[in-house]
Amino acid sequence: MAPKAEAPKRTAAEILASFRKNIDRQIAGEPDPDAPKEPAGGQTFFLTTSSAVRKRKAESARQEQVKDNARIDRHALKDLEANGRGRKRTPEELKIDRDKKDEKRPFWAAKKQTKTKAKVTNVPPGLEYKYLKELFEKASGTILEGHLDQATKTAYLQFQKAEDAMTLYEDFHEGEISGYEIKVELLEDSQSVLQS
Repeated sequence: MAPKAEAPKRTAAEILASFRKNIDRQIAGEPDPDAPKEPAGGQTFFLTTSSAVRKRKAESARQEQVKDNARIDRHALKDLEANGRGRKRTPEELKIDRDKKDEKRPFWAAKKQTKTKAKVTNVPPGLEYKYLKELFEKASGTILEGHLDQATKTAYLQFQKAEDAMTLYEDFHEGEISGYEIKVELLEDSQSVLQS
């Protein structure tokens, strides 16, 4: 093995001149020649928590609710103007219709989690397992093993701790990866994560 060549020592004036040159290049908007090049056809994937998706959907639902309420009010006004040609709904009936739309399904959380395996469906095409693993490890915890089935767009993961698998489920079930809504399901420990 050949000995490593040491970089030549630079003076403070040379370092400062190099720094100024880089700053001038950045101000001019020129690319950094020393920056690592991204592979051609590369793609960036973004992970969105389910709570952020729920907030966005709730805001959208609230706006729809406002539109629905306005529509109901318009129909009620038309009913009142119908002079007997249509059935008039009372304000109480209109309120009941609005309240039915506001009902939400309850969220059921697992009590004591012991499952360390998870299945993630609807993974974006083109996302490789190593990048998916990196995304989820940063967000929830250490992944021991796993597999990404590109044909079914499904990832099978085994976490080091049950808490990490539960964190993935709680934070990312119905979350998104680059606009693709993902579903997370916890698997029994007897189920294999390495599919052929």
